Amino acid sequence: MPYRLGNIFRTAATAVLIGACALIGTNIVAQADSNIAGKKVIFVPIAMGISLTEGWARRMREHAAVHGYSLDVRDAAFNTATMAELVAKAISEKPDVLVVHNPTVQLLARQIKQAESEGIKVLQINLQSNQPSAAFVGANWERIGREIAEDIVKECGAGSGKSGKVAIIPGQLTAADSVIMNEAAFKVFEQHKEIEVVSNQASDWEPEKARQITATVLQQHPDLCAIFGHWDVHTMGAGNAVKDAGKADSVLVYSTGGGDDVACKAVEDGIQDRIWSYDADGQGRDAGTMVDLLLQGAATADGSMMIVDSPMKIIKAGEGFDPSLCWKM
Repeated sequence: MPYRLGNIFRTAATAVLIGACALIGTNIVAQADSNIAGKKVIFVPIAMGISLTEGWARRMREHAAVHGYSLDVRDAAFNTATMAELVAKAISEKPDVLVVHNPTVQLLARQIKQAESEGIKVLQINLQSNQPSAAFVGANWERIGREIAEDIVKECGAGSGKSGKVAIIPGQLTAADSVIMNEAAFKVFEQHKEIEVVSNQASDWEPEKARQITATVLQQHPDLCAIFGHWDVHTMGAGNAVKDAGKADSVLVYSTGGGDDVACKAVEDGIQDRIWSYDADGQGRDAGTMVDLLLQGAATADGSMMIVDSPMKIIKAGEGFDPSLCWKM
């Protein structure tokens, strides 16, 4: 059973955090080595050039600069073969900590296990592999999937006067967020037989593909009630297809995302209606603090994975819209 550390990392310095974690019973063992200058960290994201990963890298670089260790970012550019190669090369270089952003639950599983067996601490960020590691910082995907599904039931289910038809647009069906959110959402929908999932097609994270999927679904189901996109960036395509079809007032567009100012603009412009934000800027700070802890030897007593759940912010169109919920690069 992994230890969930909640939001304790947000407000305290590293040394205080270690003591606080012990006090709250997470059984973290922290070695006394506070001199982490000169140590090496490698970060391999799915892709750079997007606010999500740029935000994480910015915050982790701040931590590296303060403590004097190196952070090397290796961009896989949405290519899974390249990512596997980059991770293999990183392991051969023996960094003290390896930070990975898993495109699917299985792709890096063997390499994560190899790295850990060779004494390299692995921090998984936001998308988790089937293979546990030293630590994970990211969204609680079960909670997001369940909450969005419950909101869809409220808006499209019994008593709403609407069709109950829903289209789901994952990034990839085998990505951790899509696997977990779909499982959580379908559990909710199964209890509400009036809800019908009419499409569950992956966009491969591409806005244009999401737009095409949505346009086709709208032709087949003009009474569609809601779209649940698994990432706000590709869901922009879905939202634009809804707007182009003149259905922005009748089809709700849901998504998840890192909550930057582009997300708020999408809600403000009526491209998306509700975004469950996991605050990528805050995730970057949490990841930086977790790297600091791992470099100092922090670990659970039983070797299980430390987990920090990202706090949730719901960016919602209408009267409750609050642009301050979003962050800027």
